[in-house]
Amino acid sequence: MNIFNSLGSNYDLSTAMRILFAVGSAGAKRRLIKGLESRYGGKAILTYKGREALLLALRALPEKGAVVMNGFTCLAVYEAIVASGHEVCYVDVPAHELEFSPESLREVLATRNDIKAVIVQNTLGIPCDMRQIHALCREHGVVLIEDLAHSIGARYASGEETGTIGDFVVLSFGQDKVVDAVAGGVLIVRASSFASAVRKPEQHVSLVRQLKDRLYPLLSISVRAAYKLGFGPIYHACIRSLRLLSTPLGEPSEKVRSLPGWYCSNILRQMDYLPAIAKHREEIAKIYAVHLEGSLLPHRVFRHIPHSSNVRFPIFIQGRNRLCAHMKTHGIRIADTWYDAPVAPKKYLRRTNYRSGTCPHAEHLAERIVNLPTHVNVSQDDARAIASLINEWARADLALPYHVRAANESAWEDFIRRQKPHSFLHSWKWGLLQEETGSRVFRLGAYKGGNLVAIALLIRTQARRGTFLLCPHGPLMAAGEDSAPIFNLLVEECTRLGRAEGCDFLRFCPLAEDSERDRALYRNAGFRDAPIHMHPELAWMLDITRSEDELLREMRKTTRYLVRKMEKDGVEIARSNDPADIEKFWPIYEATAARQHFTTFKKSDLRKEFELYAKDDQALFFFGSQRGSLVAAAIIIFYGGQAFYHHSGSASYDAGGANVSYLLQWRVIQEAKRRGCTLYNLWGIAPDDRPDHPWAGLSLFKKGFGGFAERYVHAQDKPLSAKYGLNYLVETARRIKRGF
Repeated sequence: MNIFNSLGSNYDLSTAMRILFAVGSAGAKRRLIKGLESRYGGKAILTYKGREALLLALRALPEKGAVVMNGFTCLAVYEAIVASGHEVCYVDVPAHELEFSPESLREVLATRNDIKAVIVQNTLGIPCDMRQIHALCREHGVVLIEDLAHSIGARYASGEETGTIGDFVVLSFGQDKVVDAVAGGVLIVRASSFASAVRKPEQHVSLVRQLKDRLYPLLSISVRAAYKLGFGPIYHACIRSLRLLSTPLGEPSEKVRSLPGWYCSNILRQMDYLPAIAKHREEIAKIYAVHLEGSLLPHRVFRHIPHSSNVRFPIFIQGRNRLCAHMKTHGIRIADTWYDAPVAPKKYLRRTNYRSGTCPHAEHLAERIVNLPTHVNVSQDDARAIASLINEWARADLALPYHVRAANESAWEDFIRRQKPHSFLHSWKWGLLQEETGSRVFRLGAYKGGNLVAIALLIRTQARRGTFLLCPHGPLMAAGEDSAPIFNLLVEECTRLGRAEGCDFLRFCPLAEDSERDRALYRNAGFRDAPIHMHPELAWMLDITRSEDELLREMRKTTRYLVRKMEKDGVEIARSNDPADIEKFWPIYEATAARQHFTTFKKSDLRKEFELYAKDDQALFFFGSQRGSLVAAAIIIFYGGQAFYHHSGSASYDAGGANVSYLLQWRVIQEAKRRGCTLYNLWGIAPDDRPDHPWAGLSLFKKGFGGFAERYVHAQDKPLSAKYGLNYLVETARRIKRGF
C-alpha cells in the first residue's frame, strides 16, 4: 500500500489537472456565494484562507476582550484571535473526548465577565452539543462562532447541520479538508446586527501563491508516487527545499485576501459531490470502529460516526511514534497528527502563550492520538488492512516490557535529532569529550522491543564537595510514550550505577518543560531541587526560519541600528574552523571572564571541544575586528538543526567590543540560516524579575535580537549518601555569593 493522511491525498490525476487548468469567473463566485448563503442562512464573504474569514469575524466584534477556544485545536485559530486584538481564553476538552465541552464553557462564563466570543471547532468533524453551547452564549450575551474547518456537512445530535446555529460561521477549503480546493475560506454572517460591521477583503492573492496552489495537487501526487518507488524522501526534500509545495500554515499574518474565481469553480464541484464523499468517509470510519481493538477507540465512537464528517478517524495509543514507524514499513504514513499539542502543530507551540497544565485533558490526548485516513483514495479493503496491522502491532507491543541497555552511536544520534527540545550537551560527541578530559561516561538507552524510546548520558563528575553522576540536558524521552515507567526504569539503573561508582548523588539537568507534571515525575522518583543549576534553565531562543528582512524588523530598534552601523563602519567578521585559532579566542574570553567575574573553562578543554565538533563541520569561531583590532569572539556549535551560542568574549565597552558583538551575532544568524538551522539558541538569560542578576546586561543584549524564552525544570538531585548534605551547603553558599 501507499497511503497518506495528507500530502494531497484527496486528489487523483483528473482532479489535479482540473485544478491546474481551472478558469475562474465572476459567475462562479456568484454561484458559490448564493449557494453558501442559501445553505447557511447568512451573508457570505469569500476569503483566501479560513483563518482570514475568522479574523474578519473577530474584527467585527464591537469590543475587545477574551475569546474562548477549545484547547485541542489549530494554531490558525489562536493566531486569528491574537491578530484581531483579543485575548485567548482556553477551555479544556472532556477527558478522553475531542469535542467542545458545554460544562467547561459554563465554568468559564461564570468566572469571567470579559468573554466576547466563543469559537467552536468540531475537531475531526465530531460535532459537539451545540444547542447547549448556543444557549450559554445567549444567556451571557456572547457571540458564537462555528468553525467548520473539519465539519462541513456534519450534523449535530439535534439534527441540524453544522453552520446553521452560530452568529458567524467560518468554512475552510484548504488542504486535506472535507472540501479541498488547496485554499479558500468563507465567512457567513448569520447575525444581521454584524452585517455592516464586517469589511470585505481588499487585498489580493499574489500570482506566485496562486501558481503554487495550482501546482500543489500535481506535485503532491508525484511525491506520493515517488515514495512508492523508493525515492520519496529525497524527492520530497528537494521539492520542499525549492519551496514549490504550497503549505497550509505560514508565518503569522494580519492579511485578509479575496478569493480568486478559479478556486470557486473547484469548490462548487466538490460541494456537489459532498454527499457521496460524506458517505464514503462514514463507511471507512465504520470499518475502523468495527475492526479495531476496543481499547484503541475513543469513547462513544459509534455514536459519533453517523453525525460526523469523519475527516479523519482518531484512535488513542501509547507509543505513537513506534506505531507510525511500524505502519510506515507497510507504506502507510500516518505520522502527521491532528493534533499533537493543545495548540497544534507542536513545532509552532512556542509561537503561542499556551502554558503546560492549562488544558490537561487536551495535553493527554495530544500525546496519544493517531489519525487514520478516510479520504476518497482509501478503499474499504485498505481500511480493513490498516485496522488489522494496527491490531497486530498493538498486541505485540503491549506484550513487550521496557528495558535498559547500552545504545550505539547511530541509534543515539538518530534518536536525539528527533527530540524537541534537544541540545549538543546530550550528543554522543559530548560524551566523547568528557572521556577525553578524564571522566567516566555511561550511555543508557531505554527500549521497547527493538525501538529506542529514551536516552540518558551520564558523566561521573568528581569534586571536593562530592562525586556525582551528571545527566546534562537529559534524560530525553520520546514524545507519546508513557513517560513515568520509562523514567523510573532509567532512574533505577542510574541509581545502581551511581552507587557502584561511589557517587554521593545523581544530578539531572533536564530540558523538560517546567510543568507540574514533570516536577512531580522527579519528586516521585526521590529527587529534590538542586541548590544550583549546571546549565541554563531559562534559555533565549530565536526562530530563524523567517527571512532576514523579517528577522531585522523584529529586532529591538537599538539592536537593528547597531547591526547596520557596524556594517557601515567597516567592522569585519571572520569565521574559522581551525582549532589553532583558540589562541586568538582565548585572550578575549579570558579578559571577559576577569571583567565579569566568571570562571573560565580550561583552554585545553575548549580546544578539544572545538576540534571534536569542527571535525564534522559542527563548530566555528567568529571573530569581530574594528580598525584592525580583534574586539569580539564566539564559539558557535551547529547541531541537530540548531545553532548554539556556547562561549564568547568581547573587549570592554570603551574598546568597542560590545557594539561589534551585535554584528557578530547577526553574522552567526546568517550562517545558521545558510546551514538550514531553524533555531538559534542564545543560551541562558536572567529572569525578568531579577534586574540585579549577573546576567541581566547580557540578557538585554540577547533579547534585542527578538525571540522567546524557554523555561526548563530546575536541576534535580537524588541523594545517594549522607555526604550530599555537605554538597548542598557548599553549593548553596556558592550560589548566594555569585548572586544567582
